[in-house]
Amino acid sequence: MIDPKYPGAFEQLVDLSGCWDEHLLYERRKEIMTLAARISRCHEHCCRFLAAAGSLLGDNWRIALDATEISKLQKAAARIASAELKGGGNAPGHESVRFLSAITNKGPILFHETANTLCSRIYLIEDSYGATSRLILNALRSRALESGLDIISCYCPLSPFEKLEHLFIPSLQLGFMTSNDFHHPDVVPYKVIRSRRFTDEEALRKSRRRLTFNRKAAQQLLSEAGSLLAEAYELHNQLETYYIAAMDFSAVDSVSNSLLEKYEHILSEYPL
Repeated sequence: MIDPKYPGAFEQLVDLSGCWDEHLLYERRKEIMTLAARISRCHEHCCRFLAAAGSLLGDNWRIALDATEISKLQKAAARIASAELKGGGNAPGHESVRFLSAITNKGPILFHETANTLCSRIYLIEDSYGATSRLILNALRSRALESGLDIISCYCPLSPFEKLEHLFIPSLQLGFMTSNDFHHPDVVPYKVIRSRRFTDEEALRKSRRRLTFNRKAAQQLLSEAGSLLAEAYELHNQLETYYIAAMDFSAVDSVSNSLLEKYEHILSEYPL
């Protein structure tokens, strides 16, 4: 349920509570409250696992960043930008922020189809720790916006305000995607950028044990988070049966028809 931001002026609340048998729901209140509490606990624990996994992967990113040759990387990003980011407008570009991946009850999901639909050319950045990809993508993001190109920035769900993982420029049919241990984009890359080009492998090797521990622990935490989401989904289905049994769907149809009649003038102008 979403509360309206501009109630009455732009959005309207549709109340369907009058369409259910409240006496029947009251009789099953114990089962309903128990299921609702269990679902809430699943979501609460899932969020904690996701936060812990994000913290561990963030630690790997910081270790890798210390071993990254930043000046070399910046030069590579500048070369790519000069070659690819052309044809923008005079005004700064517009940025749309989206998610391309998610942790779900079926495990991690990456929407490859979106990338293949938007892009005819995709640079694939192979980067297990996120340091190289984040720096390159942020450099390209800034350059694209300065060049007047509209972009779509896709952040990591575990670090949604910091970790840029994919970048798309629809007007150029161009994309930049990160491939790591948690998602491998099902795309045919135009070019592949390997993080080891910009990494001091000897410096990274000194922290290999910690990096491996963090990665394996994060994988286990994400697996458990997915299991909790699957459990919450099954519990929600059980909860839903009580409301389905108590719902008068003919009354719901009546509410729907009234709404359609109320906004008939809009429907005639914008047919479904």
